[in-house]
Amino acid sequence: SQVYLEHRDVNFVPGAASRVEVDVALARAAVALAGSDAWAITAGAGMGVDSGLPSFRGTTGLWKDKSLAMTYEDMSDDKWFFEDPAFAWGINYTQLEMYRHTEPHAGFQTLLRWTQSLGKPWYVFTSNIDCQFEKAGFEHRRVVTCHGDLHHLQCVDKACKAENKVDNVWPADCIPSGLKDLVDPASLRFTDEAVLEEPYFRCPRCGGLARPNVWFCKDRNHAFWEEESERRVAYNEWLKEIYQTKKRLVVIECGGGMDIPTVRCEGEDAVEEAGEGSLLVRMNPTDCRVPKDRAVGLPFGAREGLERLEAALEALRQPSAAARRRTA
Repeated sequence: SQVYLEHRDVNFVPGAASRVEVDVALARAAVALAGSDAWAITAGAGMGVDSGLPSFRGTTGLWKDKSLAMTYEDMSDDKWFFEDPAFAWGINYTQLEMYRHTEPHAGFQTLLRWTQSLGKPWYVFTSNIDCQFEKAGFEHRRVVTCHGDLHHLQCVDKACKAENKVDNVWPADCIPSGLKDLVDPASLRFTDEAVLEEPYFRCPRCGGLARPNVWFCKDRNHAFWEEESERRVAYNEWLKEIYQTKKRLVVIECGGGMDIPTVRCEGEDAVEEAGEGSLLVRMNPTDCRVPKDRAVGLPFGAREGLERLEAALEALRQPSAAARRRTA
């Protein structure tokens, strides 16, 4: 994040602040989106906040009112599966259950409607591991998860390989709901490690401990998932064609944070490489600074920002509809 601040953000301009600036930015975003050749959704941890999910960063979020003070980066280390499995799975099971029982907010449905109503090619690129886009109804093949997802498992031993490489990763559906009473709410540890001996927490090949197939901040044993890689390759080829033909690309960025700016960089780079008329639309209530050209910053969370942008799109359509009626 420090590199991002020093080499990118320092050259950016503030996003919209006043009511007039917001209206101008929304109108520009609506015109660009309506006139684009393709569009993409990029989403970071802030996308889930309106659904009630914590942002995880810092010592708040998931850690609020807990007996431990730990950053997300401290927790996001695969060493815990070897040094303290009850802690590693206590945290990850807590997150898994949270994701299972959280309904995506209305902003997801707004975006989903646009995938149909705009009639343009699209992709989702997200650093989130919650599968909220798929839960909201987005096509799985068009959702690129750069950090993996918590709903799939792998063996903790990267040397443990299946005969068929597609079996190196398997769904986490095998882990039952209803185990939260076995997790201490203050320390987020399983109170009895015996539960981790159950088959659903074990690798079906070697019997060793299983873990989520996500890229932890510090990870020495992440297993390659072919299906996930195929989605990323298809997305990269899609972008490559946009760059080569200089098509107009609009990126709607929701909740891309500064701590790990993967999502922010993805949208910035894509818009810079695409054709004239491309635009980055950054929605972030606290960090909506944007590149000077080809970008607008909106100081809203995802749900409100998308609601306002949908209204701006509708305002564009109304004059067109009225013109058609006059010529009928």
